[in-house]
Formats: sequence, C-alpha cells, structure tokens
Amino acid sequence: MSEKDERRPDDKIFDLVNVVEEGDEIPSPYSGLHEEIWERVSHIAEKIAREIIPDIAERVIREEIEKLKRKIIMENNPGIRRTQ
Repeated sequence: MSEKDERRPDDKIFDLVNVVEEGDEIPSPYSGLHEEIWERVSHIAEKIAREIIPDIAERVIREEIEKLKRKIIMENNPGIRRTQ
C-alpha cells in the first residue's frame, strides 16, 4: 500500500448502504428511449407486414385454388393421370 491508501485510526469510514432508498429512480438520459425504440420497431414491423403479407397471401391463395382445380378435374375425369 502507498502512503495515500493507509488509514489512520481516527479516519472516518462512511456506511453508504442506505443512501439510496428502494424505489428511488435515478434520472437517466436514456429514460423514454425504450419506448421510442419500441414505437419505431412496431412501426417498421407493421410497414413490412403491410407490404409483404398481401403478396404472400395472394400467392398462397392462388396455389390453393390451383390444387382445388386439379382435384376437381381428377375427380371428374378418373382417366387422367396425375402429373405432380
């Protein structure tokens, strides 16, 4: 230890255990940042969903319609072979 780190018997030692009470919130420059990030993420996710989901839904619906058409054709024409 250096001379600065040595303690003398008359030095006061402070107990800081109860300086901050439970529930006290320390002001932060980041307060509100979480909500702002969440709002931006939600906005971006909604925008992406509005752009992508309709195209995907349309493709899935068209594929299902084609499957149903093939099924109906196969049921009404038992002599036709399946190609897929």
